[in-house]
Amino acid sequence: SKYEVDVRKIDRQHRKIVNILNQLYDMQESGKDNAAIQRIFNDLRKYITTHFKTEEEYLKELNCPGFGLQKDEHENFIDTICTYQKDYFKDKPLAIINLFNFVWDWFSNHILTVDKECIQGGAK
Repeated sequence: SKYEVDVRKIDRQHRKIVNILNQLYDMQESGKDNAAIQRIFNDLRKYITTHFKTEEEYLKELNCPGFGLQKDEHENFIDTICTYQKDYFKDKPLAIINLFNFVWDWFSNHILTVDKECIQGGAK
């Protein structure tokens, strides 16, 4: 609940991102083939893109003053996901651990500060 922004749809999407990430980690740990891991990476990237679109539409409705910053951070996040995906398939298995840490840091920083400030501040 610490990471909730009090918008049901966005909170559900945040949880789904974590669930997909956990699937990716579990698959890598269990030695699944690269094709299965590639599908999960692709699912993660697609879902994050969908989530950011939803969040950005909501922020526009709120006239969030930090919208430009949010959009830039979202684009950087997707670029970083793509980098970890490429690294993993360049035979760098630690990329998934690094991805997991990156997303955790993102949730700890971005959601708790930027998202909450824009969403909860704009909803008042």
